[in-house]
Amino acid sequence: MTEALKLWVYFGDSQLTGAELTSDALMDCLARRHVAVSALCRGIEGFGLSRRIHAERFPDVSTDLPLVACAVDSRARIQALLDDVDRIVADGLVTLEHARLAAGDELADAEFPPGPGRAAKLTIYCGRAERAAVGRRPAYREAVEILRRHGAAGATALLGVDGTYHGRRQRATFHSPRRDAPLMIISVGRREMLAAALPDLSEALERPLVTLEGIAQLKHDGELLEDLPSAPDVDYHGLGLWQTIRVYTRQSAQVNGRAVYTELTRRLREAGAAGATTIRGHWGFSSDEPPHGDRFARLTSHAPTYTAYVDRPAKVAEAWPVIDHITAQHGIVTSLFVPAYRERRGENVHGGLRLAQVLPPQA
Repeated sequence: MTEALKLWVYFGDSQLTGAELTSDALMDCLARRHVAVSALCRGIEGFGLSRRIHAERFPDVSTDLPLVACAVDSRARIQALLDDVDRIVADGLVTLEHARLAAGDELADAEFPPGPGRAAKLTIYCGRAERAAVGRRPAYREAVEILRRHGAAGATALLGVDGTYHGRRQRATFHSPRRDAPLMIISVGRREMLAAALPDLSEALERPLVTLEGIAQLKHDGELLEDLPSAPDVDYHGLGLWQTIRVYTRQSAQVNGRAVYTELTRRLREAGAAGATTIRGHWGFSSDEPPHGDRFARLTSHAPTYTAYVDRPAKVAEAWPVIDHITAQHGIVTSLFVPAYRERRGENVHGGLRLAQVLPPQA
């Protein structure tokens, strides 16, 4: 296993770097560096420093839907490309998170690192067209079924349109939308249940590549499982510390007559949150029902959704009653501390990419 960093980049799909789309420039950079795994996903709703909500349901007024890129590799390799990412993404949010990266035979015996709570997060990376080693069903569906069988609280497959997989570029195109672009399966649940699934996943996947993280799972379909973790806004060295809330639900879940993710975006914006982004999942589950999804990549009411909100711990604590109310009946809610955060809009910059100390130093 490798002690890794997970790089998240949030920006708009119409953004340019010079004469090139920022999305192309960023993914070209990750491909040149042969990053172990990365995926570029299209969002359906979100807001950032501009405070304007961009949503897929408003195509006449929303010309800059969110894009989210995730890249994972060793700490040294991710840190070595941060200057390039900073140059490419002039407007947007960049964050770093700690994770463990396991590949191949390492998967069966991999261990989750400590985190702010009792739960764990397992992210599996595979190609959209990849098949399971036995049975030849789509690998992502086999992985989701294994996770469900072992008692994971939820699993959501996010379809990438571009990225790297085992260091090689994989890209969907207009003419080949089903090309083997990378796909992320994000699962959360109790540590022992996710750990029990690892040997089966190792056997089912021909080229397993996963990240393991310790998290807090705060809620599941309205039930409070853990208290919101708290931390100061700066670490022992004065570096900024941030916190993320992630909400996994489905498009058909509603509150106050709106989809949960839409109401969450609206209320967080009203509360002065730094920003939030939602991606529609391709396949998955977040309750006791069988896995469901968007089989033909079209808008469907039961497709899973994934919403990420990142802010200062004090602001997250202030916004928590809003999040708690909106998820009173539906969804999985998790939390993790973020050691590096840099948001920029032109000359307006918040945060930085030096790694803060998330956990207290060991005695």
